[in-house]
Amino acid sequence: MIDRLLFRLFEGIFETILDLIPPKIRKVIGIILIIIGSIFTLLIAILFLVAGPTNSAGGAGMGVVVFAMMAILSFLIGFKMTFYE
Repeated sequence: MIDRLLFRLFEGIFETILDLIPPKIRKVIGIILIIIGSIFTLLIAILFLVAGPTNSAGGAGMGVVVFAMMAILSFLIGFKMTFYE
């Protein structure tokens, strides 16, 4: 129950911030975030090819996970800002 409440709260805050940004600027920022997500995805591929799949809990494996989370968030926020109406 509390997780749904927090989700609605963050969704409301995000929608309010998006409403404050003018549409043209919102689309430009969205495209920039999608490009940043693409760059992060390339960095993930390079890190994975150089470091390889690791069996340890730290090191390069965690770096790939952090870049993956940043890439996914960048893509999602970019698409939301680009196609928000």
